[in-house]
Amino acid sequence: MTGILVFVAMAAGLVAYAFWVYLRVELPVPSGPWLAGVRAGALVLVLLLLFNPSLPRSDGGAGAPRWVLLDGSMSMQAGAEGGTSAWSEARARAEGLAEQGWRIMRFGGGGLVRDSALTVPPEGLESRLAPALSAAAEAGAREVRVLSDARLEDMVAVRSALRTLPLEVIFETFEDAVSNAGVVSLQVPDVVSAEDAPTAVVELFGQGVGDSLTVEVREDGRPVASATVATPSPGRTTTARVELPAPEGDGRIRYTASVSTEAGDDFPEDDRAVAYANVGFQSGGLLLLSVRPDWEPRFLLPVLEEVTGLEASGYLRAGPNRFVPLGRAVGRRGTVDSTLVRRAAGEAVFLVLHGFTGEADAWIRDRVAGSGRALLFPADAAAAELSGVPASEPRDGEWYVSPDVPASPVAGALTGASLEGLPPLTDVLVPVDALVNPPLHLQLRGAGAPESAVALLQRPEGRRAVVLASGFWRWAMREQGRDAYRRLWSGVAGWLLAERGIASARPRPVRWVFPRDEPVRWSIPGDTSSVRIVLRKDRGAVVDTVVTGREVSVGRLPPGPYDYTVSGPGGDTLTQGRLDVASTTREMIPRSEKPVAEQADGERESEVASGRPLRTSPWPYLLVILLLCGEWVVRRRSGLR
Repeated sequence: MTGILVFVAMAAGLVAYAFWVYLRVELPVPSGPWLAGVRAGALVLVLLLLFNPSLPRSDGGAGAPRWVLLDGSMSMQAGAEGGTSAWSEARARAEGLAEQGWRIMRFGGGGLVRDSALTVPPEGLESRLAPALSAAAEAGAREVRVLSDARLEDMVAVRSALRTLPLEVIFETFEDAVSNAGVVSLQVPDVVSAEDAPTAVVELFGQGVGDSLTVEVREDGRPVASATVATPSPGRTTTARVELPAPEGDGRIRYTASVSTEAGDDFPEDDRAVAYANVGFQSGGLLLLSVRPDWEPRFLLPVLEEVTGLEASGYLRAGPNRFVPLGRAVGRRGTVDSTLVRRAAGEAVFLVLHGFTGEADAWIRDRVAGSGRALLFPADAAAAELSGVPASEPRDGEWYVSPDVPASPVAGALTGASLEGLPPLTDVLVPVDALVNPPLHLQLRGAGAPESAVALLQRPEGRRAVVLASGFWRWAMREQGRDAYRRLWSGVAGWLLAERGIASARPRPVRWVFPRDEPVRWSIPGDTSSVRIVLRKDRGAVVDTVVTGREVSVGRLPPGPYDYTVSGPGGDTLTQGRLDVASTTREMIPRSEKPVAEQADGERESEVASGRPLRTSPWPYLLVILLLCGEWVVRRRSGLR
């Protein structure tokens, strides 16, 4: 009753407003009262659509569509081997209702499906019923039967829908006593070296499987650790922390966690989870590689790690094929092989290469000439030219920073920095050509011609900053220079990371473990015109396609491990490795519970008998359009604008 009074009051206000406009504001025309009535009718009709009353059924609901909402989520497959499942029973029931004229619609991920609702096996990854009930009400259905195992993820929304929608809903549940345990997720951290022992965090759940769950962790297929935890209550999860031994190899290690029980398992789809951990370097983070002894990495690495927020690691060359990890002494574990460092440089999102010359190793020169975000510190003219800035050999002397900050993308970060009195820089590589928008100018002995300290290069294959002087670390060693040091590299890093789409120097999947409901996407460097991606599972080619672009998709793939090979236009192998499509699902976590509307039976019957909502009918919208168009035509013919 209150809603009716509010509607009447607002409708009266809109009618009064329409007549006031035409009789008091607009120029007087003979058709003014008629135009006011047309506008008032359009406004009242829009208000009626907002209140959305239910249309009465003159025929008592005869002929109204009757819907069957069939649960097509994966949990419907649960059942003992050789026995029946909720899906087989629900499908048989739906076939019987279809013969009686009921419309069969399947829900459970990806929206409603009518075609092939009974023929395609259940493969949805979520059981959300509320959107399906709303769609049935908007389509004019009066009676709805829900065939499900009642493991609904949106129980609160379903109760609200049952309380508000004009539907007569009958639930038929198909759920026997199911024994199931599953793994929700597996997390294994990266480690600095092969001597470190990581800790795996496994999230588990179970129902009808006894008092305990046993989880086993494998490293590249080899059992390495196990643990037993108490079974959580139905609808909840528990976390197991498993101490793992030091990994046997380096690089990217594949870990799997599987759960088992003495009572057996009626739904094996969720029994295993996969995770990858990197040994020796951070994949997809910030890498600082220094090939000559210098103080710069000591101060630069922590600053870049702080201002970028990326996982950072660093290596200092200690021999022809050996590198020492940078960082705190307590965290270092001896030298690593150059093969590991080369792999880390290829996986880095942000590479800092310090002290290299034109005679550096071939893989270093290839990495400098390649794509991706990079901050480069060349040591001679040949290295500077390889970096993209032709320059003369390093010039000795004391080079002081000019206090006048030129206009550049880094000027904002340097605003407020005190550049006077900073220690001088040395070994300046003077560019052959004038650079555009250098962030800092240097002057020999503070009075010579200004030269560039850093070159910011915008390239199609990725931005890069080339540092043309040495000795910035002297700023960080003094109290008055630390702010300027941090501001400079913060601005440079911000400019490098502002560009999107360049993720790594080599083609690679955007992640190593994809959820089963997401397409497998790839990041392709900007300087690669096209690549051929081959994905193999069980030694057979699953995907073999040629793609172009910076981020592409090869579609959704069945769960399992895959080996991939990426080849260039000439057929040469650019990269290879492995990835996984996860089989984990949260379908079996919710308890089987039949929802009940929190409403009296008399109110429920009254709402169901009232009919379909007004906004589901096309006629009010068509009438509003006709009224507004008619008003506009008559206004123009009457001389009104």
